[in-house]
Amino acid sequence: MTESARIATAAAPAPEVVYRSEVWVEVKPRGIKLMHLPAETEPVPMGLHGAIAKHYKLQEGDFTPHASTLDYVVAATVGCLAGTLNRALLARKIKTDEGRLEMRGIGELESEDGVLVIRRIRMKVRLSAEESQREAAERTIAVYGSSCPVHRSLSKAIDISTELDFHPVAS
Repeated sequence: MTESARIATAAAPAPEVVYRSEVWVEVKPRGIKLMHLPAETEPVPMGLHGAIAKHYKLQEGDFTPHASTLDYVVAATVGCLAGTLNRALLARKIKTDEGRLEMRGIGELESEDGVLVIRRIRMKVRLSAEESQREAAERTIAVYGSSCPVHRSLSKAIDISTELDFHPVAS
């Protein structure tokens, strides 16, 4: 790095922090963590289950089954993408109510040096809309992730994709 680049980098103002998410955790027996989250009146339990417990060589009875922190990362991604896509479709006058928009996410984890890592999150979107709206829906699917805060936060580390299953309905 040149001296002028070092000075320019040092002089660049830091981005303004617009929100700090403060959480605290109570570690409980049998793999349970109680997460205290903003705006929640009750703590959210997180733990281990199924294949995750098996990966870490825990026997049934050694843990109390609960969704894992990895499940919550996938759920947060899917939830944020669902809200972002819903708003983007409504902005294009594509109705999403009455079961017209259904979303499902699947997180795929791999083991890296003995640690489970989320590698992919696959979104499956089922949209029932007028045939004349198909092209707008497809364009929206292609770009909506860039407006989702969680997608933007994770997409450099996790491959996040969306598949559209379009069902034409009568206008």
